[in-house]
Amino acid sequence: MGKIQSLFLVATLLLSSGCIGTEPVDPNDDNFTHEPCTSNNLDTDLFGEWEQHRHPDHPERQVMYEENGLMDPGSADPDFVDLLYCWTTLDESLITGYRWTEEGIDLLTDSFYHVDADLLFVASISSTWTQGTLIDQSFRDNPTECVVYYRAGVYDDRQVRNDAINATTKPDFCTWIEADPTGASPADAWNATFLATDHSDALSTATDDNLMTIELDDFYGEIEWYVSEGYFGFWVDITTDNTTHQCSSGTSTNCTITFSGMDDYYAVWEEGEIATLSENGVDICSTTCDIEISELRLREEDHLPGTTQLTIS
Repeated sequence: MGKIQSLFLVATLLLSSGCIGTEPVDPNDDNFTHEPCTSNNLDTDLFGEWEQHRHPDHPERQVMYEENGLMDPGSADPDFVDLLYCWTTLDESLITGYRWTEEGIDLLTDSFYHVDADLLFVASISSTWTQGTLIDQSFRDNPTECVVYYRAGVYDDRQVRNDAINATTKPDFCTWIEADPTGASPADAWNATFLATDHSDALSTATDDNLMTIELDDFYGEIEWYVSEGYFGFWVDITTDNTTHQCSSGTSTNCTITFSGMDDYYAVWEEGEIATLSENGVDICSTTCDIEISELRLREEDHLPGTTQLTIS
């Protein structure tokens, strides 16, 4: 079982890896596929060897996208010598995976990708692990942090490479990049603050009034929460007339939170997106109310500073 966990972890971190020993195939044969990849839709922009841009003190990593739909990261780990890795593309997605025939295990990783000249941006979305009738799917918690690769033999000078990365516009799916030459980091997002304002709708004696809106005030990048564990971990505690109500993105609390944006695969709170807090079967406020906002949490251990007192009407 330890070997299975090791394979899953390394495949997820590297997005894909494997060995070269393969049978001769015609890369132009659209009907030929390597399992568990189910298509042979190969983007020629990916062909060849790429090196990963990393922090200076991290070991080098390479990945090879072969023209026959196989992959090779040049791994020397003996656990990987018998595995065959494949790759294909679908729209803006890069699908990578392996089949471990000995154990009847397939693993597929779905990632956003974008090629810009000699730079490749990749952001893992999800991984699907299958063994017989058992299926386990996990989503990455930080899909907006991208890994940057550069074509082997290009940008051997790190400063030249840094300048090229800084001069390249990141794709829309990529808010942060690993080892960003500017020093930016996803941790910066937790320096954001929130601003709560009275909702434009008037209060009433109904139990479904919109109470207030919340948006990011000082913005440092998208803030994500745990979708991969099925737990959105987002809530606000509000108090009025000595009664405290919890607002959450679920439907079991007296107050619900809905977001103006639409997130596929994962959930982020991004610049310009509005969170609306509404009554959920309880008349929290009928007329003008003074509201105390005591907590605004994203995940169990994280919270953002911001508005603490608000009058709504």
